[in-house]
Amino acid sequence: MKPLHKTSLLICLTILIVFASVGVIAKWPVLAPFFINNATVTAGAGADPFAYNPPLPSYVKDLHPTYTIRAELNTTKAMIAGSVTVEFDNPRTPDLRLFIYDYPWNLMTIKEIRAGDKPLTFERRQAVVHLTNPFGSAKRGSLTVTFENPVPRRGTRFGVKDDIWTLTTWYPMLGAMDQRGNWYTPPQRVNFGDPFVYHYADYDVSFVSPKGFQWVSSWGRGEIKPLAGNRQEVRYRGSRLLNFALVGSPRYHVETITFAPNLTVDIASVDKGNIERIKAIARSVFPVYTEWYGPLPYPRVAIAETGTGTTYAMEYANMAVFKRDMHHNNLIEHWLPHEVAHMWWYNSVATLEAVHGWLDEGLVEMSVYHYLQHRYGSQKAAALLSSYSRDADKLKQLYPSGRLGKRLNQFAGEQEFHWTWYSKGALLYDHLRRQIGDDAYKQFLQRVQRTYHGSVIGPEHLDQALGQVLKGEARYFVPNVRTENKAPLRQVELEPYVTTIVNGTSFYPSVPARVKNGTVYLPLREVAERMGYRVSWLPDKQATMVQGRGHQVVLKQGQRVVERDGQRVDLGQPLLEIAEKTMAPLTLFSQGLGAQVSYDKEAKTVTLQ
Repeated sequence: MKPLHKTSLLICLTILIVFASVGVIAKWPVLAPFFINNATVTAGAGADPFAYNPPLPSYVKDLHPTYTIRAELNTTKAMIAGSVTVEFDNPRTPDLRLFIYDYPWNLMTIKEIRAGDKPLTFERRQAVVHLTNPFGSAKRGSLTVTFENPVPRRGTRFGVKDDIWTLTTWYPMLGAMDQRGNWYTPPQRVNFGDPFVYHYADYDVSFVSPKGFQWVSSWGRGEIKPLAGNRQEVRYRGSRLLNFALVGSPRYHVETITFAPNLTVDIASVDKGNIERIKAIARSVFPVYTEWYGPLPYPRVAIAETGTGTTYAMEYANMAVFKRDMHHNNLIEHWLPHEVAHMWWYNSVATLEAVHGWLDEGLVEMSVYHYLQHRYGSQKAAALLSSYSRDADKLKQLYPSGRLGKRLNQFAGEQEFHWTWYSKGALLYDHLRRQIGDDAYKQFLQRVQRTYHGSVIGPEHLDQALGQVLKGEARYFVPNVRTENKAPLRQVELEPYVTTIVNGTSFYPSVPARVKNGTVYLPLREVAERMGYRVSWLPDKQATMVQGRGHQVVLKQGQRVVERDGQRVDLGQPLLEIAEKTMAPLTLFSQGLGAQVSYDKEAKTVTLQ
């Protein structure tokens, strides 16, 4: 192929891609099918030239912990006793912290903490165990914690009732820190919600219980080995888990079903008839969520039905747990799909539950809408959305100054909490879906799922993923989280990215050109150097100098007037800084540097020669 033909082909392909990705929100549902069918969205800038921005860091700094747990359940004493060895990257902080998520009226006992053969002094303050960091400058450290944890004989999140043992947050965990190296302090518990802060980790768990117990867990059924004394040991080896939970009983029946591409679901109940009903829901709900969110990145998950009068419904890593009372009044048709959706949102992708609980609770409530629509039709699904709208209206009336961004312990009560994070949260996602269309909405959530699996995220992570799908700088979640209940939900704000063609060839700088305030801005250094100019910094003038083609231009950040060959030139718009890059208006290249410049507003394409 001749060079001229190659150049022509590149220009045609560029224009084709741009037309397929025009970021005009009002027209997006019309354009989305063309885009979906003709472009693959990946996180790399090579295959997807508009996916410039690398993923934002997780709220929790990854210390790459691995847990080795050896524990035994004594059912007579209702006691778990064992040891946890956790190995992790040394944060090189003065102290180390462990989190213990027990009840104030049912405390776990930490009997000993050792680093190798050395016992360590520690102090417990509520949910946090503090100890001096013994690892100095070592890259990795390892602590072994010996503990005893009494199991409440009641239907709590962690407890036993009707001989069904619900073992959640039952072991001491490595504390979590932010990206600046500051340890989180777990918020105080209230009567609702989940204030825990978790750290993704790999697990090797050996759990001993009486013979005949049937367990489902965060990582399948495990490998069972009989032991002396009428006992059994089950070993589990799982990776990238938010936590590790087990639910079991000598009365359980456990059956499994499988889904493409590679997912096994264990279903446990004391009633075989109930298992059949759970299976029917599962066979409908898992394919629906896979279609909307992408495959679940775990090989095995579980659904556990607990006894009557236990905790309503709850999510833990790869587990959906609900009480059998929900078969009455058909509540299972809402809350089981709700908890299954948490396997994607909370489990695979997490958030700080006490701060951004709307992120997963709103999304899983919207998931129930998708399930109902798929299984029962639009009328049933629309009725659910109407109930969310009624709750949002109550928020406007009773809590007009409230907002999605309220923290868990700031709500007036469970009613405001539920209306806000669950109902208004669901409407937040539905409002977005209606603006951008189902295809782009699916693509957005699948991008979040792929990009942030194993991360703890917030509204800014969602906005970045949304912008990458819509081909621009998007703002939707961050402003809506701050908006008061009395105001309507805000529309998507989008600064569309602009395709840049330099000397007849498409060019994708690290920070994309974009339309901002009606003006096309380009990254100064990358584009100028691509055109053959020299860009240098003048420390004495605190200014940037661009030289080449017989011209010399001196300019300063934030100013619209530059010096060109000793003469002042007004660019009409000031220079800006975006993502730590100096962005120049298009007039700098035309009036300042004398380049031949054209901008196709409809195609969002700028050409420089």
